[in-house]
Amino acid sequence: MQRFLIAAIAVGVFGIAGGSQIAAPAAEATGDAAALGEAVLFEDRFDSYRSGPLFSPVGAHAEYHYVREIAPAGPWAVSAFSSDADSQRAWNVRREDGRAIIEQRYRAKTKHTHPTLVAGDEAWTDYVVTAEFAPGDDAGPSGVSFRYQNDRCYYWFGVVGRDVILKKVEHERDYHVPDETILAQSRSVDWTAGEYLAARIVAAGNHLEASLAQGGRELAALSARDASYRQGKVALVADVPVRYRAVRVTTSKTAKERFEEFSKARAAELAALEAGNPRPVRCKKIRTTGFGVGRNLRFGDLNGDGQVDVLIGQVVHHGPKDRNSELSCLTAMTFDGETLWQVGDPDAWKDHLTNDVGFQIHDLDGDGRNEVIYCRDFEIVVADGATGKTKYKAPTPETKHPQARYDRILGDSLFFCDIRGTGHPRDVVVKDRYWQFWVLSDRLEVLWRGD
Repeated sequence: MQRFLIAAIAVGVFGIAGGSQIAAPAAEATGDAAALGEAVLFEDRFDSYRSGPLFSPVGAHAEYHYVREIAPAGPWAVSAFSSDADSQRAWNVRREDGRAIIEQRYRAKTKHTHPTLVAGDEAWTDYVVTAEFAPGDDAGPSGVSFRYQNDRCYYWFGVVGRDVILKKVEHERDYHVPDETILAQSRSVDWTAGEYLAARIVAAGNHLEASLAQGGRELAALSARDASYRQGKVALVADVPVRYRAVRVTTSKTAKERFEEFSKARAAELAALEAGNPRPVRCKKIRTTGFGVGRNLRFGDLNGDGQVDVLIGQVVHHGPKDRNSELSCLTAMTFDGETLWQVGDPDAWKDHLTNDVGFQIHDLDGDGRNEVIYCRDFEIVVADGATGKTKYKAPTPETKHPQARYDRILGDSLFFCDIRGTGHPRDVVVKDRYWQFWVLSDRLEVLWRGD
């Protein structure tokens, strides 16, 4: 049984809503690495986790449904994965010689995204990271990120082939081409795949040091100065199968005290922001049994009474799997649960979404009353918002793309804009799954196509 929950929600977010008044801890003025070993910020030997995958394959379900499987595992969160199910199974806990390890099993296929497991706090400033990891081979990078901002901005230390590299990643310099700067490098280092490497990274102000050893023998010692990132989390990042045995982050007593004070102030500020906003109260619960699906809903005044209504779409997958999908049923209802109209046949089994759907609420002709525009049966339809009756329609655009299954597109999503300069968003943009889009007039005539 599916139910639609309506709640009035107002949330204050630290650092976003109005800006935080609490200053983040400053970086250490000294580069004294010994002092940065005085206090433990974070330590994990993975002993508390059950053996098995840290993350279950969810595909695109998390985009449209609440999925428990994406919740963090202890302090760790899987931050980057692809639609490839093997990528989503990358991180696993197992036992090795009586102790727990985390194993990254996936071999990445792209250069712009990497299997990434993140822990820590964005407010960490100066610290020392020690980690043990054993790459299965030297066919790709494996190592540790520090002062991690996000999946596109961080420092990284590890091995790439036979080289030991300390680098900075800062967004990208072209589409799917990361902007990487090698800060320091040791070439042609003799290390053994499958055996553990011991990494030690020191981040103190703008001074960065990183060393790598294996079997008690130092392989490389690198240093650089860079002030791009002064604080951030830590992350395990590798494009090839690799085993991680332990991760430890330490800092100075002073830095830890400053961080703890900052954390308390941050929590108090967040609590004050939350207290200053209305608390969410459930005002209605409406059954959508048989025709409800996901959270991919459309909102707008359909019957002209000045109240917001809701439009719910179910899809049918023509395959393979969940590909080549189109709208199968469209239900319009009020927030009192009254069904205004329905197009197509509802099906209680069509209770999930993993892709965009071509239906929207929009005043296409500018007369002050909303229409419903949707794609179904290789047609794009403009319907009366109040009744669902078709006002006019046209075939969806033809396509000769080699990966297209049909001669006409099914219609993946819709967008409205003013391409012709009429003063009202009368033009319609419709696209196929990933390759092409078309711009149509309000009478559904194709104006032009983009690839």
